[in-house]
Amino acid sequence: MADEQRVAVVTGGSGAIGNAIVTALEESEHRTVALGRRTEIACDLTPESSAKEAAAAVLERHGRRDALVHCAAVFDAMPLSELDLPRRRRLMAGNVEASLWLAQAFAPGMAERGFGRIVLISPDAQWTPQAQ
Repeated sequence: MADEQRVAVVTGGSGAIGNAIVTALEESEHRTVALGRRTEIACDLTPESSAKEAAAAVLERHGRRDALVHCAAVFDAMPLSELDLPRRRRLMAGNVEASLWLAQAFAPGMAERGFGRIVLISPDAQWTPQAQ
């Protein structure tokens, strides 16, 4: 491949943490691609199909995916008593399952080239208990 510059993908790249990671990777001479709602490749990572389509778009546009930093997070601030099953499922899809879907999409190319890095950053979820 003519272009050997490593491609690093950062989910949540438009957020404070993601943007700092993008900047650090660019300074270390990576070509960076941010995934998120307001980024170069806009996507919602909660549906499996969207996460996999975003990973495919990176490969199509950049020819490789060498690193994944998954720091996107879904967090709905609410009292614990208001957490219902649909919200819980959305939180799990964005904060847990997207990691699996993206890793499944990235790992084969990394294994084929003999190099790759996947970094998963977990969100801090807090709920406020309420007296009943």
